[in-house]
Amino acid sequence: MILETFADLSTPLLADACVPVFSYRSYPPGPVRLDEREPEALASARFGPHLVRADDVVFGDDDGVLFVAAGRAEEVLATARRIWQTEREQARGIRAGATLRQQTAFDDYLARRAADPSYSFRRHLRRIGGAIEE
Repeated sequence: MILETFADLSTPLLADACVPVFSYRSYPPGPVRLDEREPEALASARFGPHLVRADDVVFGDDDGVLFVAAGRAEEVLATARRIWQTEREQARGIRAGATLRQQTAFDDYLARRAADPSYSFRRHLRRIGGAIEE
């Protein structure tokens, strides 16, 4: 996996070679300067505001990347597994003909929200057992 601040001309070549590349944004000209290597360059890397060290774990998919302290990797994986299971159940429901609107009792949410403007969708999902990112 390659993480870069800017995607440049090499990104499509790496993708063609089946190397996952994650970048903030496209920058077609590529690097325009060569900065001095930081003293910790081989022990850590900076990705935007994040300092990633050799003992950190990086997870990535089509939605982006996540930097995790190695000591919390199991916790993050357990949460990811719960999210994955919930999403799969929702997908099964959709295939069976139940829209996501129905599965999330969205009409009920709208009625509760009309009665109580502080009632959030996240709170609603918690109430009905449909919360994903908890």
